[in-house]
Amino acid sequence: MDKTDYSVLVVFLFLYVFITFCGQCPYINAVRFSVICLCLLPAMRYGVPMAAAFTLLSDGFLLFSSYEKMGVFFFCLVQLFYISFFLDKRPSLWCFFFCLPLILLPLPVLGGVYALLFLLHAFIAFSLWKQKKAKPFFGLYLLGLFLFICCDISVAIGYFSAPNPILIWIFYAPSQILLAFTAKALPPLPRPFVLYP
Repeated sequence: MDKTDYSVLVVFLFLYVFITFCGQCPYINAVRFSVICLCLLPAMRYGVPMAAAFTLLSDGFLLFSSYEKMGVFFFCLVQLFYISFFLDKRPSLWCFFFCLPLILLPLPVLGGVYALLFLLHAFIAFSLWKQKKAKPFFGLYLLGLFLFICCDISVAIGYFSAPNPILIWIFYAPSQILLAFTAKALPPLPRPFVLYP
């Protein structure tokens, strides 16, 4: 890592402490969003940039609008970008248009689709790690996925009761910085065949 990376980590730690202990601040959502914006920087070098960009879009909807369904929809696309990266595929615009009908689903059903995509993402990553096809520090990526799962569980519990944003972000913020810094520790799977040399 270079000085820029260490600067990102220092700013992240400062913001993380702030969102953990100042959860009632009037501008807390702007601070939370800035954490996700910050994660885009390492994702450009070490992660999956399109997944990070769509994460930013998703959180924008969830934090600053009442269109929760749009936020969940874009999180489905986030998982598709991660899956595509690990399978060494490049999702094209058809993927976005193919997924558009998902917006018509009720929010709980759309949440179920997201959960299935997330589990597929985690299964692929864990399988490649078990096959020793990852660099040693890819364990940090799996830790990020675990924290992400804890965040989603907290969100799901909050859907049926009172949500706890502080607890959600305690899990979510570190999960995003870990995914941003470590995704490329796992080489994509080689393609099974190549149509054109």
